[in-house]
Amino acid sequence: MALASELVAQGYVEEAQNGVYKFTDKAGELVRASAASKVSRKTAEDALAGLLERVTQYNLDSNKIFIIETVVVFGSFLGTKDKLGDLDVSVKYRDRNPKDPDRAQTALAYAEQSGRCFGTFFHQLAWAEIELPQILKARKRTIKIQPWNVFLKMAAKNPERIPYKVVFGSTDEVAAEILSRQKLDAAQPPQIRPSK
Repeated sequence: MALASELVAQGYVEEAQNGVYKFTDKAGELVRASAASKVSRKTAEDALAGLLERVTQYNLDSNKIFIIETVVVFGSFLGTKDKLGDLDVSVKYRDRNPKDPDRAQTALAYAEQSGRCFGTFFHQLAWAEIELPQILKARKRTIKIQPWNVFLKMAAKNPERIPYKVVFGSTDEVAAEILSRQKLDAAQPPQIRPSK
């Protein structure tokens, strides 16, 4: 209880409602914080340019299972500071061949062609989804790729705190997806967790 009281006093959690504490935005920033040293804006700009080149190369490769539709950048990159924590991006992609009659077999064949050994069947099946962000990051510590649904959730919940810029794809489609997510979230009844 002392820890919970201190977290409330420091502004990391809200007062308990029905025995449930909720993280504040301040807590979310702490969770996303990195102990790594900051990077210059020029380094982040170069990282973004390289990522966008890799997006183009990826989309031109007809052997890839996916095609990248949208890339958004958000976070400190959109501010004015010269030193940034990292380059926060989110990537939306879809199947290159949505009418594939045997998508699972295609995924397994793609994984086999990689020449990799997989510890589990699931990792083999999911290889194309695991590989895509690895290709885009190109081992750059500067780049942090958030899953598309995580970006949508953050942008829908706090649009004023999560500004974003579409750097590849349709700005209107992203705005429509965020609005749709806001409507969906507003229609959901509040979840009540039983107290222990």
